[in-house]
Amino acid sequence: MTPHQRLWSYGILLLLFLLACLPLTSLANPQLNEMLKVTLTVYALARGLNALISVVQGTELAIEPMGVGVTLTPGQILDPLNDLIEQVSLILLIASASIGIQKILLSAGDIEIFRGLLILLIIITLAVMLIRGSNLSLQKNLLRGVIILSILRLAVPVTALAANQMQNWLDNDRQQAVTVLNSTQESLRDLQQAELHKDRKWYQGMRDSLDISGKLQNIKDKAEKAVEAAIYLLAEFLLVMVLLPILFLFLGWRILLKIGKW
Repeated sequence: MTPHQRLWSYGILLLLFLLACLPLTSLANPQLNEMLKVTLTVYALARGLNALISVVQGTELAIEPMGVGVTLTPGQILDPLNDLIEQVSLILLIASASIGIQKILLSAGDIEIFRGLLILLIIITLAVMLIRGSNLSLQKNLLRGVIILSILRLAVPVTALAANQMQNWLDNDRQQAVTVLNSTQESLRDLQQAELHKDRKWYQGMRDSLDISGKLQNIKDKAEKAVEAAIYLLAEFLLVMVLLPILFLFLGWRILLKIGKW
């Protein structure tokens, strides 16, 4: 090991020693809690909208001004949105599970015994490297072990911080998509209430029928926007909560393989 490599090794050990002394739970856990709160909030909205769509799909709306009319079913309008919302709900459930797993791994990496053993290993490695004439292979194996354990401990916090930052960047677009879904949900409630409280007098029937017809058109327009909003939410949570952790896991695995061959 050249003097330059030895100097770099000392610097790496010092950095890893400081990181081992730092409790990472307090650093990354708030971000994970925030992401979990956002995910569960959107999940509750998606499940509520899915349940309401299922109810409205089974409703037949009769437009009968002066006793003559037709029967309309909103199911054809809402069916594509309902299928998409179910897929969004599934991705949100997977995202919640991903965050839960990260919280468990974060806590496991911050156990005092594990941190204490890592600090002890760093001190032993540094001591062995400072002893003149110590086995070079032993030095490399100890240094390799310290780096691998440190990477495993840092993987979840780094992933959580990166995912939280990306989610913050996308916050405005996500809020707009949630607003669209909330608006669609309110329109469906109004349509359901209109059918439950319609009047049987012919002049009232004409007015209510025209009102229901207008609401159906309004729901059709909002359903199209809701599909776009649902697609956006599907893409965001799939990217931030599922694909990004997998990407970091892959990169970490590649780094570990490189270190293993070092």
